Amino acid sequence: MNFDILLQLAGPLGVGVGVYAAIRSDLARLGLLAQHAHDSAAKAHERIDRINSK
Repeated sequence: MNFDILLQLAGPLGVGVGVYAAIRSDLARLGLLAQHAHDSAAKAHERIDRINSK
């Protein structure tokens, strides 16, 4: 293979890897936000249940 062809293929492959890494990072962050929202909702339900039981 010619070096020029390899160089031309390296650019799009590098962009693809970068996009993949960015998407993985975003999904990990969204997972943390969803877990935080779930924990916050669980605490709120506990507070509501305590108020209703009085």
